[in-house]
Amino acid sequence: MYDALIAIWQQDYQLLVSHGAIAMVVFCLVLILFLESAFVFLPLPGDSLVLLSGGLVASGVIGYEVTLLYLPLAAGLGSLVAYWQGYALAHTRFMHHIERMVPQGSLPRAHDLLEKHGFMAMFSSRFVPFVRVLTPMLMGMTGMKLPKVALVSFISAFCWTFALSLFSSSLMKMPQLEQYHHLLTKGLIMISAVLFVLAILAIVYRWYRYPQVNKAE
Repeated sequence: MYDALIAIWQQDYQLLVSHGAIAMVVFCLVLILFLESAFVFLPLPGDSLVLLSGGLVASGVIGYEVTLLYLPLAAGLGSLVAYWQGYALAHTRFMHHIERMVPQGSLPRAHDLLEKHGFMAMFSSRFVPFVRVLTPMLMGMTGMKLPKVALVSFISAFCWTFALSLFSSSLMKMPQLEQYHHLLTKGLIMISAVLFVLAILAIVYRWYRYPQVNKAE
């Protein structure tokens, strides 16, 4: 996997092909998107990875089926796992720990979306990090019907991955930006890494600060 990352960083896509690493890259993208949509305590950079996938499609590294089928399927299934967590963990102490881990205001924002827009909340929250995991969890907690949740989950996942990947692939195909392709790809990789580190630090900070805030109140 390390060699695959180096090959992507250096734009050496022939190395990926010669090492048979394309399948591994696709598998990692699918797995990360599934985990990011399923578990709120895993702050993975889903948005930037979808953008990176669109760039890889434009470069001919991976096929269109990755962004049009595999990634939406992974994100949609992840949301169903989040729904099941909400259904199973409702009214348990574990939900208190989740509130400690997510950014302040994310849970109330997800509540407001759910109360105001119902199932449309799941569609709109797909485009908001953290909230896209909290919304299906809240739907599970309130006992909303699974078939409707599943339908909205997969539709929103497809629209999300399609919009982001189309945007990045369009940038990569612009003749004016051809000489900057390597910078765009490296930028997406760096953004993914930085966002992941910042999210981890934010969770750790929130985890240790939350009890102190409650005690002070």
